[in-house]
This record gives sequence, C-alpha cells and structure tokens, in this order.
Amino acid sequence: MTDTGFRFSTVAHLEFPAGPVATDFATLREGIATVPPGSLFHHIIRMVVRHPRAHDLPPNDFARWVGVALQDPETAERLAFAGTQPLLPMEELRASLLRILDDVIGRKRPDIGTPHAAAFHFVTARSVKAPLGVETELPEQVPEVWRHVDSAAAFYHLIEARVLGPVEDDLVLWLERNGGHKLAGVAESLTMGGMPLLRLHREIGSRWRRALIPARLVRRTEESESVRRQEAREVVARFAGRLRKTPQDAKG
Repeated sequence: MTDTGFRFSTVAHLEFPAGPVATDFATLREGIATVPPGSLFHHIIRMVVRHPRAHDLPPNDFARWVGVALQDPETAERLAFAGTQPLLPMEELRASLLRILDDVIGRKRPDIGTPHAAAFHFVTARSVKAPLGVETELPEQVPEVWRHVDSAAAFYHLIEARVLGPVEDDLVLWLERNGGHKLAGVAESLTMGGMPLLRLHREIGSRWRRALIPARLVRRTEESESVRRQEAREVVARFAGRLRKTPQDAKG
C-alpha cells in the first residue's frame, strides 16, 4: 500500500494573449526570450493535444509561422526539430530555440519580415483541472483504470505535470516512487517518442497490460495448492450445474 494514492484529473486550457508580437526573426527571438514557460509549452508541446488524431504531428507554431510567413523552410525545419522532445525542460527548449534564431539573425538580411496582418501573436494558457473520480492506491492498478482516463487527462499527467508541475500530478514520478518502475519506464519511453496523443494513450495502455503479465504469472504460481484446488472445484461445480439443467430450464 502506498502512502498516498494517485488521483486522475482531466484538464481544459484557457488561452489568452501573452503580450509579444513577432513580425521578423528579431522580434520572434525577443518574444521567445521573454514569454513565460507556459507560452512556449502552448506553442510547441501542446501540439500533441491540439491535434490528437493526427497521423504525424504538424510542426510547432514557431516553425509553421517561419515557414509560411517568413518563407524560410530551412529555419522552419530547424525550429520544428528543436521541439520534437515533449519532456524537455522549458528553459532548455528556450535556449535551443534562441541558439537557432541567433544563428539565423547573424546570417540573414535584417529587413526580412512580414506584414503586420501575418504577425505572430504569442499566446499562453492556464490549465483548469476537473477530477475524473478515478483513483489508484497501487501502481499495478493503473493499467486497470487507464481505459477510464481520457486523452486530455493522459496528456496532463504524462506530459504537462511532468514539465510544468505540480509534481503531485506527475504520474510517472508517482509510479517510480511507489515501486512501479517497469510501468514508469514504459510511459516515459513512449511519451518521449513524441507520437500523437490518441496513439500514445492507446499504446501506453497496451504496453502496460503486457508488462504486467509476468507478474500475474508469478503470483499464480505462488498461490497455495489449496487455493488452486478450491478454484478447480468451483469450476467443476459450475460445469456440473450446467449439465444438470433440463431442456425446459434452458428454455426458461
């Protein structure tokens, strides 16, 4: 038994302007350097939850804007690659983006920009939690309740809480602290793969169930002979009861 169970919550995101507006590489760099971590998370990591059914995730907001508005596919590709790791700490991600833009600004003409109508408006988001009424006391119970956890909750507990907090909502951390190391490893490795959300949700549930099969077999072999005999007697009794039914009973 763990000291504290894990409570699952779904989440909705309320979006609002973060302040900066970019019209060229310099103002894009300035915005990325100054916006709060939640804004970077929205424009890059939340692509997973904004496009849950995608076969392949689209480029993040910065990469898409640079490719379309500034007509620079090479830089867009570099920015897209920098945001492919969903569990990267936001300050490390910010530093990677700034290094790319510093390199670009040093090589590009300073007048490359875009009309204000095509400007990039930075956005941030606030998460609003709602309890799902699903709680587990032991790590091995998590695969059993996972089908009751919606995709928004999966995103929140596997990615958002891990990157932005709070730590008590970080499912992988809770599994690790309570002995569910194999389950935590499965979730961590699949989440780091950056796959679309619905596929991630489904794949983790499937891998978790397979990961628990050896433990179930061990528990089965460790059960006492008397328990196995009792279960066998119950099976035989149920089978005999069905045989004793008359055709009239079956019709009734």
